[in-house]
Amino acid sequence: MDASIINPFIAATAAVFKEMFGLDAAPDKPYVLEESSDSKWEISGLIGLAGAAQGIVAVRLPPGLAETLLGRTGMTFKTDDEKKQMVGGLVAELTNIVSGNAAGRFKDVNLDIAPPVVVRGDKHQISWPKIAPVLAVPMKTPAGAFELDVCFKV
Repeated sequence: MDASIINPFIAATAAVFKEMFGLDAAPDKPYVLEESSDSKWEISGLIGLAGAAQGIVAVRLPPGLAETLLGRTGMTFKTDDEKKQMVGGLVAELTNIVSGNAAGRFKDVNLDIAPPVVVRGDKHQISWPKIAPVLAVPMKTPAGAFELDVCFKV
C-alpha cells in the first residue's frame, strides 16, 4: 500500500485525537498485518468504505485508553454497564469520524461509509477482505498506545 493511500487515514486520526481529546497521536512505523495474527487490542471500531474505492478501517485500542478518552469528553456515567455502552459508542464515533475525514481527503473518489461496528474481546480476530494488504499503523499518545489498521483499494 502506498503512502498516498495510508497518509489520509493517519492525518485524519492525528487530527481527531488532537481536536476531540487534546492529545497528540504520533504514528510509528507501519507494518503489514498478517492474516492469522491475534489482536493485542481488546476493543476495535470497524467501518466499511464502498463506492469508487473500497475497504475497511479499524481503530484498535485497550480499554484503559478508551476510558481515558471518554473521560476527556466530559461525559459521565452512573454504572459500569453505562460506562461500557458509552465506551463502545465513543469508539464507534471515533472510527466514524476518522474514516469520514480520511474519505474527504481523497479528491475525485466517491466513497460511501457504512455505520461503525465495535468488536470487544481479548485477542479477537478480524476476517479482513482479500482486496488489499492490511496496513497496521501503531500510534502513540501521552495517554497510551493504539493502532490504526487500514485495508483499502482505490
